[in-house]
Amino acid sequence: MEFTDKISALIFALILMGATIYVVMSGFVVGPLKKLKRGERIVITVSIFGILLVIVYAASELLLRVVF
Repeated sequence: MEFTDKISALIFALILMGATIYVVMSGFVVGPLKKLKRGERIVITVSIFGILLVIVYAASELLLRVVF
């Protein structure tokens, strides 16, 4: 694995760790999802969807960098 591939893997790992920490900590700060209003649930759902899109994008970039 080349140096640039290692950096890409490190960036992907940091994005994954950051997203995981964000989701876990938001669960502690916001509380149970059932107690939230409908609008608040939509905001949290959209933010989690955005996090998943960032993770998929980072994984595809890492895969393309390693393969090509």
